[in-house]
Amino acid sequence: MEEELKQQFDEMGVEPADPVLGRCAELAITYNIHDATEFVEQWMAFSLSHLHGEDPAIENLGDFERKVLQLRKDKAGSKATAQRAKSYAPSAVQETSSLATYGVMEDDPMIDDYVSESAVDSSVLHTPKAKKDLGRSSNLKGGVLFSPASYTPQSAKRKAELGTPSNSVAGKPGDIVDTFGHPKLLAGSSWQSQVEHTVPVTQKLLHNDAPLTIANLGYMNDLLADRCHNLRIRFNQTGPALVDKKLGQAGAAECIWYPQDRQVLQSAGGLHAVGMIHSEDDGPLDAYSAFMVVLDDDVEDEMDPTLTLNFSRVKSASIFPGQVVLAKGFIPRGKTFMVEEIHTERKLTPANPLQIDRELQFVVASGPFTDSTDLFYEPLHDLLKYIKDHRPDVLVLTGPFLDADHKMVGELAETFDTFFEKMIAGIMEAIGSHTAVLVVTSQKDAMALSVYPTPPPTLRRTYPNLYMLPDPSLVDLDGITLGVTSTDVVDHLLSHEFAVNAGERMHRAINHLFHQGSFYPLYPPADEDMAYDSQLALKYAQLKQLPNVLILPSDQRHFVRLVNDCLVINPGRVADKKGGTFARFLVAPSVPGKPANMFNSVACQVQRI
Repeated sequence: MEEELKQQFDEMGVEPADPVLGRCAELAITYNIHDATEFVEQWMAFSLSHLHGEDPAIENLGDFERKVLQLRKDKAGSKATAQRAKSYAPSAVQETSSLATYGVMEDDPMIDDYVSESAVDSSVLHTPKAKKDLGRSSNLKGGVLFSPASYTPQSAKRKAELGTPSNSVAGKPGDIVDTFGHPKLLAGSSWQSQVEHTVPVTQKLLHNDAPLTIANLGYMNDLLADRCHNLRIRFNQTGPALVDKKLGQAGAAECIWYPQDRQVLQSAGGLHAVGMIHSEDDGPLDAYSAFMVVLDDDVEDEMDPTLTLNFSRVKSASIFPGQVVLAKGFIPRGKTFMVEEIHTERKLTPANPLQIDRELQFVVASGPFTDSTDLFYEPLHDLLKYIKDHRPDVLVLTGPFLDADHKMVGELAETFDTFFEKMIAGIMEAIGSHTAVLVVTSQKDAMALSVYPTPPPTLRRTYPNLYMLPDPSLVDLDGITLGVTSTDVVDHLLSHEFAVNAGERMHRAINHLFHQGSFYPLYPPADEDMAYDSQLALKYAQLKQLPNVLILPSDQRHFVRLVNDCLVINPGRVADKKGGTFARFLVAPSVPGKPANMFNSVACQVQRI
């Protein structure tokens, strides 16, 4: 636990002494906090609000225990007691009416629709009159001017929603649930853009000096031979970089390599091999299903290039299907490679230094933007109200906007393209011209082309501050390089990897992208419904240089990390059963006299919708 806490504090720029780390680990165990990230986040929130950003010490950890941990424990205990008392309350049975016996409540709004409101003739039944949806009309006053045309009346969908039990949501709208960055920037920011300024947007993920568009697609054109060739190109790009990082040119010349030196395969150790990881059943990896494909131009094609991997001797490893690795071990017999070490890191090309002369404010939000039971888009309305009040310089929206798997999509009485156009028009009318809006659709969108990488849909109407971007994208924003994708690559990696003593989960998943040089390094894709185009991915999904900021929306818990001096953000989902969230962050110019790194220049918070 102490090592995990130390790593999390390091990412926050804090270096506590060993006794302090020991005390932190003791508190975490005492109060049942098993996630080091959660403990450090609670400490940072307490330090900023009570101690002006001081580092943890034995003295102030006592205050932290009394004001945060013990209080949290007391609240949890009182809540559990109240729930037990409520479950045994006799009044719950005595007050039940005859209608409730049959599952009908007397104050059910459905009954009011069919029973006359007249007190004199309350038994007369009638056809219900349409009622105004007060909740919907109040949201429209916020500035969103679109609503779906549907074959099912909106009142019926609202009744269905009222009849659906709601999930408990921890916290309330506006709560800050995650914080990262320099304490002075966090404490001093109003989270509002002070000066109206046009932010230039330039796409950097190009092939032949052009971004991905619909014109680049070739249906039924990703042939098996082309896929193999594209995987070979990835292998040839990443493999030598891994060898150069670990061994260097001189060290590699002295090593024994498979398959070139297969006459010494029975050696006691020291055998090296570069290969691509695969799973026997194309599913998640485990200790028994991984094998490695080893390729070499100097070896005849008739030789079987596969090696079954045995991890019984390995101390640390983190691998996933499609990953290029450098392995060290020996082959006792047959085609089994006893892995002793496995290396996955290469020399990274750092991000360009920040080149901004003023503070820039960002808001990042990820779909879905409406609840799974309706198409009212109320969470999106709440987000746009925040945007209107705070007026950030840049708003980044990632899909899905109209999820093809939404159970009410089939009831739309208009085309998906028309509905999306109305949504974008409502968003732009609500926001105005001050904020640059970056929209990254998803292959899960009903109106998008179901292929990865995904080109942006074409709109009939254009807006000067709207930028429709492909998935994934790399853009320059007035001196800040921002990478963004709408595909849940973090969840895909974590669900299919095999890891042993490999460190914090999110940190290593992010590093997989960097060291494999790809926005989506898995192969085959973790999602069976994902139409992965290997030719497009080779052209438009490579990550050859680190960005300053990387947006990775995921179904995993929201997070903010600083990895290799790159700010990585998962803003969570705007519409979520456990409570929607979005992220806001600012980037400030470097302060003279301080190290020019991202920690000294950024502040980020994840806020509940």
